[in-house]
Amino acid sequence: MALFTSCDESLLDLQNENTLSTGVFWETESDIEAGLISVYGMFYRQGTWTRNIYTQMIGMADEGVSYAGWTELNEYTKFIFTNYNFDETNNKIYREHYTAIYRANQVLDNVENVSFSDESHKNDIIGQAKFLRSFYYFYLTILWDNIPLVLKTSSAADKPLQATPDQVFTQIEQDLEDAFQKLPLVRDAENYGRPTKGAAYGLLAKVYAQHHKWQEAKKCLEWLVDGDGKSLYDLVPNWADNFSNKTEDNKESLYEIHFLLAHYVGFDQTDNYLDPNAQLGTQIEMNQAPAGIGWNNIEARRWLVDYYKREKTVDGKNDIRLFYTLWYDGAQSDFPEYPNQLIYGNPWNSDWGNRVFIKKYSTDALPLYYWNDNNFRSIRYADILLLYAEVLNELEAAPSAKAVECLDRVRTRVNLPKIAESTYYDGAQITSNKEAFREHIKIERALELAMECVRWIDLKRWGIDDQATLDELISRDEDFNNFILGKSIRMPLPQSEVDNNPNLSQNEQY
Repeated sequence: MALFTSCDESLLDLQNENTLSTGVFWETESDIEAGLISVYGMFYRQGTWTRNIYTQMIGMADEGVSYAGWTELNEYTKFIFTNYNFDETNNKIYREHYTAIYRANQVLDNVENVSFSDESHKNDIIGQAKFLRSFYYFYLTILWDNIPLVLKTSSAADKPLQATPDQVFTQIEQDLEDAFQKLPLVRDAENYGRPTKGAAYGLLAKVYAQHHKWQEAKKCLEWLVDGDGKSLYDLVPNWADNFSNKTEDNKESLYEIHFLLAHYVGFDQTDNYLDPNAQLGTQIEMNQAPAGIGWNNIEARRWLVDYYKREKTVDGKNDIRLFYTLWYDGAQSDFPEYPNQLIYGNPWNSDWGNRVFIKKYSTDALPLYYWNDNNFRSIRYADILLLYAEVLNELEAAPSAKAVECLDRVRTRVNLPKIAESTYYDGAQITSNKEAFREHIKIERALELAMECVRWIDLKRWGIDDQATLDELISRDEDFNNFILGKSIRMPLPQSEVDNNPNLSQNEQY
């Protein structure tokens, strides 16, 4: 007894190095860097950029449709929201985006309490954390509109206030303006997965445009196209290089999510955080491949094929973007220069009929595995050029020469004529009339950026708030028959979140 009573009780307080608490973790520069890496780690979850967001973002837009065997999964892309707690889509996407934001907040809350050997490294970390937090808040707002805006490390007892899209966009804008100042102009090859000034301004331009702050968006786009970013970014000659795992991080990429075939842990271990070595690949290819080859959770609408074929190239051929974007019956005759075409290693199955499958981001890996290593190009220069053309048009009484030039750069890269010389579209009207130019940009963006999780963002920016617009969407995508004006432009919040937080109200009409 004397031995025990004389023992120093502090010796009994042993720290388990396998489960470090937040009270002892955020002490060194390497701790902050490790915390930042954990934010990047959220890219590799099913609710973010491993799988489910592709189904939802493409499926809700008029370019995509889901015939997934899981009824709730395909109904969520058709504006049929029966179970607001559907875990595979509503809960998982929402939860994992906020997990990423929580991790970013931890970094930002602790970075000022740590001594750095290099102040520029500290600023770079702040810039990265603000970019990533903005990235996740952008997609949360695109999907749900009215969401909690949490800017400090949260606890389970917190009941955060609900913010409007205007409030969230304003915060994102502030964060990205600061990130732009702190991030470097370029990265070395070992750090291509981290954002640069160009990535910050690319995302910020998209946020400003979504917020209809055209002048502010112009500032960012001008920097990218005509300013300091001009020497950094350009269209690559071969359009297909933007979607190949052999030509990643090319000059057209402002920001891409890096995927890698490593850590072959079990499927459930990755999804449920049961293994610290989460799979670092993407399931985009498995997600969009036809049933029997992949999961067939998402495919394309047929109107895209027709739109691509409406206008021929200057040498009388079909638009090469069609060949590299979609699989469909008839592709063999439309592109005879590419004989013996296969779809994910298989010949076209006549049972597929008139359906259209997604080819973009497919690889030559056979047989398909759960994951592949093809980086997802989140922001690319063609998007920036078309957005610049749109923004300039919104600011002027008629399309400017610069707006037309940006549009033409995207068209001529794939051997289409300049819009004024088009044999299908009324180039004279498009290049002289503000409304005609605005409507044509919608077509150009659909064809250039199909299946890249951009179209739903565009539709929201342009607005679906009148019956004429809705009728046009229905003509291309019958899923919009389920769309209710004033309601379906946003998803229902997870009901469990609304029930647990008295400061959170369910979205309008749900």
